[in-house]
Amino acid sequence: MKAIIFDLDGTLLDRHSTLKAFCIAQHAKFDLSMNRKLYCDRIIELDENGYIRKEQVYSQIVQENNWSNHLKNVLFDDYMHHFHEFCVPYKGLHETLKELERQKYVIGLITNGRYEGQRASIQALGIEAYFQVVLISESEGISKPNPLIFQRALSQLNLLPEETFYVGDHPINDIEAAKKVGLLTIWKRNDVYKQANADEEIHELNEILSILNRRENNELHTKHEKNDRE
Repeated sequence: MKAIIFDLDGTLLDRHSTLKAFCIAQHAKFDLSMNRKLYCDRIIELDENGYIRKEQVYSQIVQENNWSNHLKNVLFDDYMHHFHEFCVPYKGLHETLKELERQKYVIGLITNGRYEGQRASIQALGIEAYFQVVLISESEGISKPNPLIFQRALSQLNLLPEETFYVGDHPINDIEAAKKVGLLTIWKRNDVYKQANADEEIHELNEILSILNRRENNELHTKHEKNDRE
């Protein structure tokens, strides 16, 4: 194995915790006429793990509470400019990326979403320098699960699919899509999806290191057995 390509939201960024922290701050900032917990729970529900556009999320909650269209625009603008300030990394994020870098793995990232918002989150997490390539769907003009975005990353890194692991949380957009291109896959387990047809599974990011070490040892063992037979 030569490379690891990551998803962002739900894989490196704890998006649920980030959105919850942001919603608490937003509720306090605008003194909304709705119970704070109810507001945060509803925003998180409408967000659907980041797969619903935020204009739609805020349009819906404004409509449900008979708030003004102006408030919708204010809340949405607040999200666009300040969400990244609340970014929560998953445990072991920096330690894992640093060790992968130390072991000379090529590291990349593919994420769906708006360019400015995703770039701001990456910078807020302090991880931009680890990646040899970062593909964000808005700027690429294609999004997961389209296989072209995975193929584009491999091309830019000059890698073969079988040399590369892709790590993500979504069973279809990440795992199935990457497997169709021929990448090996690692599913970051979560409370949203029950299962995924991945080659490997992890709970914590640092488990990636154990997977790579085990596979490297298996490859060396196989090579030694082959040499002994010859």
